[in-house]
Amino acid sequence: MIIAIDGPAGAGKSTVCRILAKRLQFLYLDTGAMYRALAWALLREEGELAGDAIALRLPMLPLRFAIRQSSLEIIYAGKELDEELRGPEITEAASRFSRLEPVRSFLLFWQRKLGEQGNLVAEGRDTATVVFPHAELKVYLTADSSARIKRRRDEYLLKGMNISYEEMERQIRERDEADAGRALAPMRPAEDAVIMDTSNLSIEEVIEQLIHKARSRIGTERADFDAL
Repeated sequence: MIIAIDGPAGAGKSTVCRILAKRLQFLYLDTGAMYRALAWALLREEGELAGDAIALRLPMLPLRFAIRQSSLEIIYAGKELDEELRGPEITEAASRFSRLEPVRSFLLFWQRKLGEQGNLVAEGRDTATVVFPHAELKVYLTADSSARIKRRRDEYLLKGMNISYEEMERQIRERDEADAGRALAPMRPAEDAVIMDTSNLSIEEVIEQLIHKARSRIGTERADFDAL
């Protein structure tokens, strides 16, 4: 079973998907981390970063993806990447590079390859519409703007990155416009997606609803759902 969860920044996708995958004993795939990793790798490379040049360089990057211990592992030149990918400058670069067809094609290959392992919770902005259009459960998480800004700003502050409410609001607004307005794989709910507004829901309430929906899609007779 594949559960594909999309939605804008601050809707709660990452936290919900990590916990949901653990509860279901599924693999967890953060496609946004893959875009951030590719942006980080490209920014380290010297030379032209236009579309045609990037297309030629992508296969040469020492960047590899795997799912180990149920979550995504990103390796660049033998080194595992993690905190390097969390800064706002990488997030901005990831949004910019994600508009390029060679970048999306390169990562789409990797995402579907990882998805072949089955029993997966995948999060992103086009996982239900493009990456896994035949996912058994498709969800679009959203929330009102004030809730999203507060959540994302709190995440940054916990990591020691001081950012004002106004700056966070600007970043989220610009990211929404870029993701929804791009020609390639724009952010939108899949036609058959369950749309959930998390503005006034706790993380636990969202997860419980998703577990219930997963049960209804796959059937309660499945042994691996008995303990949920």
